[in-house]
Amino acid sequence: MLVLSIWEDVWSLGEGGGVPDELIFMRALGERGVTVHQLIPEPAGGISGRGGPGLVYHSYPNIFRRTGALPKKARRLLLPYIYTGAVRERLRALARESAPDLLLGFSHYSIEPVSLVARELGIPSAVKLFGVMFLGRSDLPRGHRWWLNFDQQRALRHPVDRYIVLNDGTMGDRALAANGVPPEKISFLPNGMEMSWAALPVDRAAQRLAFGLPAERVLICTVSRLVPIKRIEHILEAAARIGAPARDRIAVVIGGDGPERPRLEALARRLGIGGDTYFLGALPYERIPLLLKSCDIFAATSDLTNMSMPPCEAMICGLPVAAFDAAGTAETVREGETGLLVPYGDIDGLARALERLAGDERLRGELGRGAARFAAGHFMSWDDRIAAEIELLEALARRPPPAISPH
Repeated sequence: MLVLSIWEDVWSLGEGGGVPDELIFMRALGERGVTVHQLIPEPAGGISGRGGPGLVYHSYPNIFRRTGALPKKARRLLLPYIYTGAVRERLRALARESAPDLLLGFSHYSIEPVSLVARELGIPSAVKLFGVMFLGRSDLPRGHRWWLNFDQQRALRHPVDRYIVLNDGTMGDRALAANGVPPEKISFLPNGMEMSWAALPVDRAAQRLAFGLPAERVLICTVSRLVPIKRIEHILEAAARIGAPARDRIAVVIGGDGPERPRLEALARRLGIGGDTYFLGALPYERIPLLLKSCDIFAATSDLTNMSMPPCEAMICGLPVAAFDAAGTAETVREGETGLLVPYGDIDGLARALERLAGDERLRGELGRGAARFAAGHFMSWDDRIAAEIELLEALARRPPPAISPH
């Protein structure tokens, strides 16, 4: 298999955090005896020493770093064209050399070069989308929607044989179909989850001490990369609006790191809750359940969707979720069953939901147990998700190759 990736390493989120979807996938392929050639942006330290049995790394010019100095709007407009120009020849040469049974791309940036090379060389092709961002948001104003989605819509004009779309709450199956992808080419799969977290025993008091968190407060937590689209500031603003005496019983816990952290720390101080807000920074993945199980409420305020992995992982750990109802959020955060839903962007509504949960231990328990039951009945383990994904790809690789383009 030849894989075209936009990431320098297996951690897609940077800052030492994120879910190792790609890593788990590659390990599973190796266990099945599949040789994988992965084409990645040139890492700062080079690719020497990377790889291992069954996994061979190759690189292309890192245009993500090279275009970093461009104005934001110009970079967004130009990057799809620059990317295809930077990788197409390298991908073609590597495909000729390695003769893969399947050409797979990660993210919508990969669609065009994968499509062009696969058709030219007669190789079955697929793309894996970890979500579709705003592509399914028909509620947005037309001009704003175009600006947010033009690069994906442009990429989807270049067909591949199979679109594997992960259900992160951005309604990717419907979005692709609405943009002309035949439904029979779409495989809509859930995110993999660490279902074993549900039964993980955790000493709450000991973990609060280990994380440096207050022992007696009701802890409202979130886990996220700290970037604008996650809207973590809305959690801080809502917490600051909670009235007394509930306000004196809570603290806010923010796990994760990113470029927004200095601004968020300053905002917490300005809102008067700096002393009750705990920024934990990037956390190793294995510590996430320890944090979640030492907290009481999970808050989610993303612009995209709030049925992404952290809220779902919180549900596995038995936390009720208070969330903005964005995109597919209501599929998992069910009002009065697994948490409390708030109209998108309603900060006062979020403050009321958090205050209600913070002041009612019985309600927190009922919703937390409901969240855990829902997770057990609806979420898929990593083993099952990766197995389903590999089965799809193996079936695709066994198909007769497409006709070779004469151009």
